[in-house]
Amino acid sequence: MKRPSPVRLGLLAAAVLGFAAPTPVSGGDDARDQEIARRALREGRIRSLSEITEKVRPHLPGKILGVKLDVEDGGRIVYEFDVIDPSGRLKEVEVDAASGAILSIEDDD
Repeated sequence: MKRPSPVRLGLLAAAVLGFAAPTPVSGGDDARDQEIARRALREGRIRSLSEITEKVRPHLPGKILGVKLDVEDGGRIVYEFDVIDPSGRLKEVEVDAASGAILSIEDDD
């Protein structure tokens, strides 16, 4: 079996641990959300941060500043990208962690 590269492992760890997310995850307990996300990633129910980033990067309105993982009410797991657009406005882009579909792009006030 092929071993993942250290870079891939680092990205995976970042995805699971809420990469670049200094603020608390909304709507719940961080430790609980992280454990749910770890389990979902191991079970193949969500995609890794590197896969999601590769898929959505061409559709994002600027440069990625940070990403966090959120388990929403109802159990959906979402990657929340903080993106700065070319005009300097901060956007929050929510992406379904299972499908990679962009769910919303909103101004982050």
